[in-house]
Amino acid sequence: MSVKAATDRVSEISRQLERAILSGELREGDFLPAERRLSEQYGVSRSVVREALGRLTSLGLVESRHGSGSRVAPPSARAISVGYERFLRNSDAGLEDLAVVRLTLETTIAGLAAVNRTDTHLTRLAATQTILENPRRSLAAHVKADAEFHAILAEASGNRFFPVVLAPIHDRLTDSRLKTLKQYGAHIAHEHHDKILEAIREQDPAAAAAAMREHLTVNSRHLDEISRQPKLPTRPR
Repeated sequence: MSVKAATDRVSEISRQLERAILSGELREGDFLPAERRLSEQYGVSRSVVREALGRLTSLGLVESRHGSGSRVAPPSARAISVGYERFLRNSDAGLEDLAVVRLTLETTIAGLAAVNRTDTHLTRLAATQTILENPRRSLAAHVKADAEFHAILAEASGNRFFPVVLAPIHDRLTDSRLKTLKQYGAHIAHEHHDKILEAIREQDPAAAAAAMREHLTVNSRHLDEISRQPKLPTRPR
Protein backbone atom coordinates (compact mmCIF):
# COMPACT_ATOMS: atom_id res chain seq x y z
CA MET A 1 0.00 0.00 0.00
CA SER A 2 1.38 3.41 -0.99
CA VAL A 3 1.87 6.17 1.55
CA LYS A 4 -1.02 8.13 0.02
CA ALA A 5 -3.31 5.11 0.05
CA ALA A 6 -2.44 4.38 3.68
CA THR A 7 -3.10 8.02 4.62
CA ASP A 8 -6.47 7.90 2.86
CA ARG A 9 -7.40 4.72 4.72
CA VAL A 10 -6.38 6.29 8.04
CA SER A 11 -8.66 9.25 7.30
CA GLU A 12 -11.53 6.98 6.25
CA ILE A 13 -11.31 4.78 9.34
CA SER A 14 -10.99 7.70 11.75
CA ARG A 15 -13.99 9.42 10.13
CA GLN A 16 -16.16 6.31 10.41
CA LEU A 17 -15.26 5.78 14.06
CA GLU A 18 -15.74 9.49 14.74
CA ARG A 19 -19.25 9.36 13.25
CA ALA A 20 -20.07 6.32 15.38
CA ILE A 21 -19.01 8.23 18.50
CA LEU A 22 -20.75 11.50 17.65
CA SER A 23 -23.97 9.74 16.65
CA GLY A 24 -24.10 7.86 19.96
CA GLU A 25 -23.63 4.46 18.39
CA LEU A 26 -20.52 4.27 20.55
CA ARG A 27 -21.12 5.88 23.93
CA GLU A 28 -18.85 7.26 26.64
CA GLY A 29 -16.91 4.42 28.24
CA ASP A 30 -17.59 1.93 25.43
CA PHE A 31 -14.55 0.01 24.28
CA LEU A 32 -13.69 0.16 20.60
CA PRO A 33 -13.01 -3.15 18.85
CA ALA A 34 -9.48 -4.44 19.32
CA GLU A 35 -6.82 -3.36 16.83
CA ARG A 36 -6.68 -6.85 15.32
CA ARG A 37 -10.43 -6.89 14.76
CA LEU A 38 -10.45 -3.40 13.24
CA SER A 39 -7.54 -4.43 11.02
CA GLU A 40 -9.52 -7.39 9.71
CA GLN A 41 -12.74 -5.36 9.39
CA TYR A 42 -11.16 -2.65 7.26
CA GLY A 43 -8.59 -4.81 5.49
CA VAL A 44 -5.62 -2.75 6.60
CA SER A 45 -2.51 -3.25 8.70
CA ARG A 46 -2.58 -2.69 12.45
CA SER A 47 -0.25 0.29 12.02
CA VAL A 48 -2.96 2.01 9.93
CA VAL A 49 -5.52 1.26 12.65
CA ARG A 50 -3.19 2.62 15.35
CA GLU A 51 -2.71 5.85 13.41
CA ALA A 52 -6.49 6.24 13.00
CA LEU A 53 -6.98 5.70 16.73
CA GLY A 54 -4.20 8.20 17.38
CA ARG A 55 -6.13 10.83 15.46
CA LEU A 56 -9.24 10.18 17.54
CA THR A 57 -7.15 10.42 20.69
CA SER A 58 -5.73 13.80 19.61
CA LEU A 59 -9.30 15.02 19.10
CA GLY A 60 -10.19 13.98 22.64
CA LEU A 61 -12.72 11.41 21.43
CA VAL A 62 -10.84 8.29 22.51
CA GLU A 63 -8.70 7.26 25.47
CA SER A 64 -6.07 4.60 24.86
CA ARG A 65 -4.31 2.65 27.58
CA HIS A 66 -1.63 0.06 27.00
CA GLY A 67 -2.98 -3.41 27.69
CA SER A 68 -6.62 -2.35 28.08
CA GLY A 69 -7.52 -1.06 24.61
CA SER A 70 -9.24 2.12 23.48
CA ARG A 71 -12.56 3.45 24.68
CA VAL A 72 -14.75 6.47 24.10
CA ALA A 73 -13.59 9.39 26.24
CA PRO A 74 -15.87 11.65 28.30
CA PRO A 75 -16.96 14.81 26.46
CA SER A 76 -14.27 17.48 26.62
CA ALA A 77 -13.84 20.96 25.17
CA ARG A 78 -10.05 20.73 25.22
CA ALA A 79 -9.65 19.94 21.52
CA ILE A 80 -12.00 22.78 20.61
CA SER A 81 -10.12 25.20 22.84
CA VAL A 82 -6.71 24.18 21.47
CA GLY A 83 -7.85 24.48 17.87
CA TYR A 84 -9.49 27.81 18.59
CA GLU A 85 -6.34 29.16 20.23
CA ARG A 86 -4.17 28.02 17.29
CA PHE A 87 -6.51 29.83 14.91
CA LEU A 88 -6.35 33.03 16.95
CA ARG A 89 -2.55 32.96 17.13
CA ASN A 90 -2.06 32.23 13.42
CA SER A 91 -4.88 34.37 12.04
CA ASP A 92 -4.18 37.57 10.12
CA ALA A 93 -6.94 39.32 12.09
CA GLY A 94 -5.66 42.06 14.38
CA LEU A 95 -6.38 42.82 18.02
CA GLU A 96 -8.93 45.41 16.93
CA ASP A 97 -11.06 42.59 15.47
CA LEU A 98 -10.71 40.64 18.69
CA ALA A 99 -11.72 43.74 20.67
CA VAL A 100 -15.05 43.88 18.83
CA VAL A 101 -15.71 40.23 19.65
CA ARG A 102 -14.80 40.79 23.30
CA LEU A 103 -17.09 43.78 23.60
CA THR A 104 -20.11 41.76 22.51
CA LEU A 105 -19.13 38.60 24.36
CA GLU A 106 -18.01 39.98 27.70
CA THR A 107 -20.77 42.53 28.18
CA THR A 108 -23.22 39.64 27.81
CA ILE A 109 -21.16 37.55 30.22
CA ALA A 110 -21.13 40.33 32.82
CA GLY A 111 -24.90 40.75 32.62
CA LEU A 112 -25.53 37.03 33.04
CA ALA A 113 -22.98 36.78 35.86
CA ALA A 114 -24.92 39.44 37.77
CA VAL A 115 -27.97 37.21 37.63
CA ASN A 116 -26.41 33.78 38.14
CA ARG A 117 -23.38 34.41 40.37
CA THR A 118 -22.97 32.62 43.68
CA ASP A 119 -21.31 33.72 46.91
CA THR A 120 -18.34 31.54 45.95
CA HIS A 121 -17.95 33.44 42.69
CA LEU A 122 -18.00 36.74 44.60
CA THR A 123 -15.30 35.50 46.96
CA ARG A 124 -13.08 34.39 44.08
CA LEU A 125 -13.59 37.66 42.20
CA ALA A 126 -12.69 39.64 45.32
CA ALA A 127 -9.50 37.57 45.69
CA THR A 128 -8.30 38.69 42.25
CA GLN A 129 -8.99 42.28 43.25
CA THR A 130 -6.81 41.90 46.33
CA ILE A 131 -3.92 41.03 44.04
CA LEU A 132 -4.58 43.82 41.54
CA GLU A 133 -4.73 46.53 44.22
CA ASN A 134 -1.41 45.48 45.76
CA PRO A 135 1.42 47.46 44.08
CA ARG A 136 4.00 45.11 45.58
CA ARG A 137 2.77 42.19 43.55
CA SER A 138 4.63 41.44 40.33
CA LEU A 139 3.45 42.35 36.86
CA ALA A 140 2.98 38.64 36.14
CA ALA A 141 0.74 38.30 39.21
CA HIS A 142 -1.34 41.28 38.10
CA VAL A 143 -1.72 39.87 34.59
CA LYS A 144 -2.82 36.51 35.98
CA ALA A 145 -5.32 38.12 38.38
CA ASP A 146 -6.74 40.25 35.57
CA ALA A 147 -7.30 37.20 33.37
CA GLU A 148 -8.76 35.18 36.25
CA PHE A 149 -11.32 37.90 36.97
CA HIS A 150 -12.72 37.57 33.44
CA ALA A 151 -12.54 33.76 33.54
CA ILE A 152 -14.53 33.63 36.79
CA LEU A 153 -17.17 35.92 35.27
CA ALA A 154 -17.53 33.52 32.34
CA GLU A 155 -18.03 30.65 34.77
CA ALA A 156 -20.49 32.71 36.85
CA SER A 157 -22.59 33.41 33.74
CA GLY A 158 -24.02 29.91 34.03
CA ASN A 159 -23.46 29.23 30.32
CA ARG A 160 -21.03 26.35 29.74
CA PHE A 161 -19.93 27.64 26.34
CA PHE A 162 -18.63 31.01 27.53
CA PRO A 163 -15.55 29.67 29.40
CA VAL A 164 -14.64 27.53 26.37
CA VAL A 165 -14.93 30.47 23.98
CA LEU A 166 -13.33 33.05 26.26
CA ALA A 167 -10.23 31.17 27.48
CA PRO A 168 -8.34 31.13 24.14
CA ILE A 169 -9.15 34.81 23.60
CA HIS A 170 -7.58 35.76 26.91
CA ASP A 171 -4.58 33.51 26.26
CA ARG A 172 -4.13 35.40 22.99
CA LEU A 173 -4.31 38.70 24.89
CA THR A 174 -1.57 37.89 27.41
CA ASP A 175 1.03 40.00 25.59
CA SER A 176 -1.30 42.99 25.22
CA ARG A 177 -2.32 42.70 28.88
CA LEU A 178 1.35 42.83 29.85
CA LYS A 179 1.77 46.04 27.87
CA THR A 180 -1.29 47.84 29.20
CA LEU A 181 -0.76 46.92 32.84
CA LYS A 182 2.91 47.82 32.63
CA GLN A 183 2.28 51.24 31.08
CA TYR A 184 -0.96 52.31 32.73
CA GLY A 185 -0.76 50.38 35.98
CA ALA A 186 -2.90 47.68 37.57
CA HIS A 187 -4.86 50.28 39.54
CA ILE A 188 -6.92 51.15 36.45
CA ALA A 189 -7.90 47.52 35.91
CA HIS A 190 -8.69 47.29 39.62
CA GLU A 191 -10.96 50.36 39.48
CA HIS A 192 -12.83 49.04 36.44
CA HIS A 193 -13.17 45.57 37.94
CA ASP A 194 -14.46 47.13 41.15
CA LYS A 195 -17.39 48.72 39.28
CA ILE A 196 -18.15 45.44 37.53
CA LEU A 197 -17.92 43.49 40.77
CA GLU A 198 -20.17 45.91 42.64
CA ALA A 199 -22.87 45.60 39.96
CA ILE A 200 -22.59 41.82 40.05
CA ARG A 201 -22.74 41.81 43.83
CA GLU A 202 -25.93 43.90 43.62
CA GLN A 203 -27.25 41.57 40.90
CA ASP A 204 -27.74 44.45 38.48
CA PRO A 205 -27.17 43.04 34.95
CA ALA A 206 -27.55 46.38 33.14
CA ALA A 207 -24.98 48.07 35.37
CA ALA A 208 -22.60 45.10 35.09
CA ALA A 209 -22.80 45.14 31.29
CA ALA A 210 -22.29 48.92 31.20
CA ALA A 211 -19.26 48.71 33.52
CA MET A 212 -17.75 45.97 31.38
CA ARG A 213 -18.34 47.99 28.23
CA GLU A 214 -16.53 50.97 29.78
CA HIS A 215 -13.65 48.72 30.87
CA LEU A 216 -13.15 47.18 27.44
CA THR A 217 -13.51 50.51 25.65
CA VAL A 218 -10.76 52.06 27.76
CA ASN A 219 -8.61 48.97 27.30
CA SER A 220 -8.96 49.20 23.51
CA ARG A 221 -8.00 52.87 23.62
CA HIS A 222 -4.90 52.07 25.64
CA LEU A 223 -3.85 49.38 23.18
CA ASP A 224 -4.33 51.80 20.33
CA GLU A 225 -2.21 54.41 22.11
CA ILE A 226 0.55 51.85 22.68
CA SER A 227 0.49 50.76 19.04
CA ARG A 228 0.97 54.38 17.92
CA GLN A 229 4.01 54.99 20.10
CA PRO A 230 7.30 55.15 18.16
CA LYS A 231 9.45 52.12 18.65
CA LEU A 232 12.84 52.74 20.18
CA PRO A 233 15.75 51.73 17.94
CA THR A 234 17.58 48.62 19.06
CA ARG A 235 21.18 49.08 20.09
CA PRO A 236 23.74 47.23 17.99
CA ARG A 237 25.57 44.54 19.87
